[in-house]
Amino acid sequence: MAPRTSEQYEELRQERKSEILDAALHLFAEEGYHSASVSKIATKANISKGLMYNYFHSKEEVLKSLTIDLFEYAMDIMKITPGEVITDERFKEIIALSVDIPLEEPQRWKLYMSLVFQKDIAELIMKEMKIRMGPYMMSMMTYFNSKDYDDPMAMMRYFSAVLDGVQLHCLLDPEHFPAEKAKQYLIEQFVK
Repeated sequence: MAPRTSEQYEELRQERKSEILDAALHLFAEEGYHSASVSKIATKANISKGLMYNYFHSKEEVLKSLTIDLFEYAMDIMKITPGEVITDERFKEIIALSVDIPLEEPQRWKLYMSLVFQKDIAELIMKEMKIRMGPYMMSMMTYFNSKDYDDPMAMMRYFSAVLDGVQLHCLLDPEHFPAEKAKQYLIEQFVK
């Protein structure tokens, strides 16, 4: 058997890291962040606790990596690029995709929502998230500024809060929540 190449080792490493993050995702969603230990994550990922420390130095690092992955996953789906100039049509698309994400990936989004709404956990991840959210927030603020709102920052924050509520209701009652109507109402309210 030929020795593995560095590319093969890196591929295996990324595969194992993904397995650990997937295990953590399920445990954090089922038990909560504080109840899920490094030992439980390692067991769920079918590796030893010691080996897990080769990939992540702490449960907090797993949390940060997982949260960043979830955020980047959402940005990839919405195809938001840094510095993007958002048109009305593009904004309608972002609204629709933002409502669809929790319906299509409920477990991932439940975890994301549950984490960002816990003050002590939000404090752990906020520094990393601000860096990643900055370009998105600037594009949104530029959009609201172009609509002549007297306070585009406040409008962007209000829009985000309304969208958080819609996403939460999509998670709580996916079969009965009127997601398509919610998209329509969001468009009517925020696209002038």
